[in-house]
Amino acid sequence: MRFRILKLSILLSIWCLYNVKAQTLRCHISAGINPVSVNAKPNLAVREKMQFQLVFHILYTTAEENISMGQIVSQVQVLNDIMNQAVVWPNPQIPAVFRSLKESPQFQFCLADSDPQGNPTMGVTRTLIKDLSIACKKEFGKRNLMHKSLGGVDIWDPKKYINIFIINRDQCPVLGEAIFPWNASSDEDGVIIHYKALGYTGPAADYYPFHQGKTLVHELGHYFGLLHLSNDRSDCNGDDEVEDTPTQANEYFGCPKYEAETCGNLNMFMNYMSLVEDGCMLLFTKAQINRMQQMIQTYRLDLPTAANCIPTSQNELTDVNGSFENGFWLLYHKDHKNWSADIELYDTGGKLIWQSSVVAVQYLTIPDLLQEMGSGLYFVILRDQKNQKVLKLFTN
Repeated sequence: MRFRILKLSILLSIWCLYNVKAQTLRCHISAGINPVSVNAKPNLAVREKMQFQLVFHILYTTAEENISMGQIVSQVQVLNDIMNQAVVWPNPQIPAVFRSLKESPQFQFCLADSDPQGNPTMGVTRTLIKDLSIACKKEFGKRNLMHKSLGGVDIWDPKKYINIFIINRDQCPVLGEAIFPWNASSDEDGVIIHYKALGYTGPAADYYPFHQGKTLVHELGHYFGLLHLSNDRSDCNGDDEVEDTPTQANEYFGCPKYEAETCGNLNMFMNYMSLVEDGCMLLFTKAQINRMQQMIQTYRLDLPTAANCIPTSQNELTDVNGSFENGFWLLYHKDHKNWSADIELYDTGGKLIWQSSVVAVQYLTIPDLLQEMGSGLYFVILRDQKNQKVLKLFTN
């Protein structure tokens, strides 16, 4: 789509809606006004790999809302699986006309290992609150959730951390929201998401159709400056300011099983910035990634330079342990350091169940969200260039 220069800047938030019985709307943008001209084309000469450190602010009133570390880790894995792919393989589920447009942003995400005061952290804060209405409440023009003085928690320095707020939003009309880069401020920035829509373990496991952790992928697209493909117009005049996404007259919901066409174009309903179910989201395009890169250079230049998701030295695998929770095993370094390994999961009969290679992870949930495990004893073999460790893991 061609870019239109827009002169006004107003406060913009992205609202995401989930209705368990009747899915009516997943995400709505109140206005798509960006004050800076960005020509998002698919042929940007330099595409840099970037690293970002995350902090998850958990605000809860019950034990279930105080989500597990495993659920948080599963979400970080989804982000890296989608947005940090080393090789982008063709996906037959994507219509042939769009397959060559798929690209990975090359964004690596990790949990923050130090807080703003320099103290060690696991990248998670947990706050017991009394009033869930702060999940979608504003006072004095401020989001209560992002201010300790208004019943929430203060954000960490948005030039160094991506702040992600997790709370029960059952009382809210929408699933979550994100703040566009041109609307961010020093005391309000980041993403807010319903606790059941994060990752794929724990309460998220049964939160169909938003149960695969792709809500945060979509919201981070907005956080990095992407719009919905139709820019929420119901005609053929909507413009997401990206050249390689076709013009379309409306947004799509559910999981279409047909080749949808409007405005004389085959519509890219399977895009991560569409409004379809998690299982139907399949790609970012080259120009979308260029737009995100350009928006980061314009509005969030300090953010990737503050993160270091790659360890300077290899940590011993002997310090990696595992625990079982919510149908998955959580592997972690005892000192919460990054580690890398080739991983193989076997049953007691020696059958290989699952395998993967990970680089510079602090925590890992295994197996992945598509692998169902029966009860019993399993063995996990971890290998790097110097070490090997075998873990015995049990399921309930």
